[in-house]
Amino acid sequence: MTTPTTLAASRSALLALLRAVPAVGVVHACEPYADGDHGFKQAYLYTHADPAMDSFAATPHIRGWYVRRTATSEVNANGRILNEHTWLVRGYMAFQTAIESELIFDDLVERMRDTVRVDGSLGLPGLLGSSVSQERGVQVASAGPVIFAGLLCHSAALELKTRNWAEWRKP
Repeated sequence: MTTPTTLAASRSALLALLRAVPAVGVVHACEPYADGDHGFKQAYLYTHADPAMDSFAATPHIRGWYVRRTATSEVNANGRILNEHTWLVRGYMAFQTAIESELIFDDLVERMRDTVRVDGSLGLPGLLGSSVSQERGVQVASAGPVIFAGLLCHSAALELKTRNWAEWRKP
C-alpha cells in the first residue's frame, strides 16, 4: 500500500484503521459538538456487535473517539516538500468500577496502538523514526477520568505523526 499524499487521504486511512479495531466504539472524523449532555451522549453511544467482547456486554454505553489534525510542519527535503502532520485521537468510555472498566479501556488503547503500528496504509516510514531515540507509532499523551456528557468517563489523548510528500514542481 502506498503512503497517502494528502492530509485528507491520511485522515481517511487513519479513520479506516481505527474503525477496524474490534469494539473501538464510535469513531468521528472530527470533534462533534452538541448543545448539551444529551447530544454528546447520542454522539458517543455504543453497543457491542458481539456482547462477548468485554464486560460491558450488550449494555449501551459511552465509547468513542474523534480525530483532529493539531499541527503540520513543512520542510524541504532533497528538493521535495515533506509535510509532517500531528494527529490527536481523543477517546471516552463510560466508567464502571464493578467491571474494572479502566482495564477494558487500557486494553482498547493498546489494541488501537497495535493496529496502527503494524499497518502500512499510513506510510509506515512516516510512523517510524529513523533512530531508536525518535518517537514511533501512537503515543499515549494523557489518560485519566473526566466528566463527559454528564458522566464519569475514562479518557485518553493519543498522538501520532504521519508524513506526506508534496510535489511542488508540477510539469
